[in-house]
Amino acid sequence: MPNPYLTRLREQYEGLRSGIEGLQTRAATENRDLSADELASVTAQGEQARALADQITSLTEIETRHAAVASLGAQVEADTRPANAPAEQNRSGERLTGNAATRDRDPGHYRREGGRSFFGDLFAARSLQDADAQRRLVEHNRALDMATEGPGVIPPVWMAGEFAELARQQRRVAAAVRNIPLSSAAPISMPRQSASAAVAEQTNENDATSFTDAWDSAVDTVSPKATSGGQKVSRQMLDSSNPAVDALIWSDLIGEYNEAVEAKVVAAMVTAAGSAVVTYATEAAVTTALDPAEATYIGDAILDTAVAVRNARKLPADVLVASVSRYGQLLKIKDSTGRPIVPPDSGGPMNVIGTGTVAVDGRVNGLGILASDGVTQYPESILVARAADTILFESPVLRFRYDEPDGPEVIRLGVWAYTACYVKHSGKSVKRIAITAAA
Repeated sequence: MPNPYLTRLREQYEGLRSGIEGLQTRAATENRDLSADELASVTAQGEQARALADQITSLTEIETRHAAVASLGAQVEADTRPANAPAEQNRSGERLTGNAATRDRDPGHYRREGGRSFFGDLFAARSLQDADAQRRLVEHNRALDMATEGPGVIPPVWMAGEFAELARQQRRVAAAVRNIPLSSAAPISMPRQSASAAVAEQTNENDATSFTDAWDSAVDTVSPKATSGGQKVSRQMLDSSNPAVDALIWSDLIGEYNEAVEAKVVAAMVTAAGSAVVTYATEAAVTTALDPAEATYIGDAILDTAVAVRNARKLPADVLVASVSRYGQLLKIKDSTGRPIVPPDSGGPMNVIGTGTVAVDGRVNGLGILASDGVTQYPESILVARAADTILFESPVLRFRYDEPDGPEVIRLGVWAYTACYVKHSGKSVKRIAITAAA
């Protein structure tokens, strides 16, 4: 059975390799050099890939050595069994033929009277690569009768593929906006034009052109912040687990990190949107607005908000961001005859304003829907935005392990990355609908 931890590392390495090759292939196809951002991304991913390759090489060598030792042990047993030795019998009295024994005699390594520690050998074999401890464990496990001796001594088999992680949505909005890699935590200067020159029609032929000193620019400074978290784990849990608990804990920490980044991007967009275009005071007002016949109809509010973005930004919005529950309300809107206005597809019905299902986010009034857990409740926002105007700066996520900051019994596992979010054309590229309170 392949080592699940090694398999996971190889998958991570393959993902980094594919990402690096993708950037290089794109630059070659476009007959250009890598941009500064692409080069920084390739360099960062290359460092991660180098560290993974070193770890994979070391662990593969250990796995190969274990397999070789086990193979040699089996060969020695087969070669040293006497040719005329009587056939063994199993516990049911059935005669066994051939040189392979289904069960060896108990070697007595872990008896109470003066034996060795089973868990001590687990630690030594796993963490210290102690060959003698590995041999004792192999001999002990071969001698076990699973019906009477195995439970509580042999670690249980983990169905790694069925491991039930905490329910996390991961990234929806953060993946839809522009993503630019960071190579450091240094502040980023974002230049912008703050005023423009005056251009006017000539009143009379031969009138002199008017020149003004009105053009001006400014700079917004974006400061990346560390997004990090960690978990304390007992040394026994790490050293005696299968599959490796550290991989499961790191996976959970990455899930929490993604949730934090998603919430950060949504919060930046809400702040940039400023005052709401349309406000519903309570949930009761929203419920009323689900009726297309009402003056406060939410479909019209979405359309008004999208038009407000186009008027202010001079370019159309392309995404609508809402909570999952709020998106569910949009799917339930029906016309006066009971027909859904946001059906699974638009083939045939003429009353639709969009398409969508519970399983796949759809479109409303031409806007791609992003149902995100990053939207907070009360005051809650429904955002209409131009996705390309929101930029997420993000460094590669570092996984780290501090062995003994709290003593030899406790190990700390953590993740660390730098992130920053910047919304261009603040107040113009994002507009919002607000729900003030529940009641």
